Amino acid sequence: MIRNPFSHAAAALLILGGCSGSDNATRWEPTRSAQSVAESECAEQVDVKMQLRGYPRRPSPETPQFSYRREIFSKCMRDKGYREE
Repeated sequence: MIRNPFSHAAAALLILGGCSGSDNATRWEPTRSAQSVAESECAEQVDVKMQLRGYPRRPSPETPQFSYRREIFSKCMRDKGYREE
């Protein structure tokens, strides 16, 4: 008996397709402390990236590393769903 390998894949897609209609994202609202938690997580991640690249953790505003740190931090916050005001 020869089995079609695509039949298992098709069955898996049908099962997963039924699960994808969830609206969990619309049910959850951020708490008041969510932004401060996100900011501290991003600050920690940025500190690690700055150290790995040999830059100071808190560069002076006059240096190019300052704008680099700000860009990394902004990207991290956007990735967490926050927008710059």
